[in-house]
Amino acid sequence: MGLLTVVYLAFNAVLYAAFAVWCAVEPHRTSAFLGLTRANPAGESEYLAVYGGLQAGLAVFYLLALVQPEHRRTALLLSLAIYGGIVLLRTIAGLRLGFAELGNARLAYGLEICLLLVALVLVLRPHGVR
Repeated sequence: MGLLTVVYLAFNAVLYAAFAVWCAVEPHRTSAFLGLTRANPAGESEYLAVYGGLQAGLAVFYLLALVQPEHRRTALLLSLAIYGGIVLLRTIAGLRLGFAELGNARLAYGLEICLLLVALVLVLRPHGVR
């Protein structure tokens, strides 16, 4: 088990925990930052549940993978699935709408590409993840 894997998983845990807290504490601000508008209370509830709840769940999962080494490879494979899907669909959005129209999502796009590539390198390492 390499240090880079531990750092990668810890970074993901902190990233998702911070975003979950930000979503819970300032849902209007985070949704506006993402370019989403609040249509009604049901929409805000959905935003909190899907964005905040999913982020919180991912933070817990990455934290568990840190403290339970037998789950680290699974966490890296999950990262490939998550970031692979996000990067693919964000690329499609950029091609359809124009990358300049992605707003603040352009910042996330760069980070998501990096996180995808690092996960890929960690999974494909000759010694793998122990």
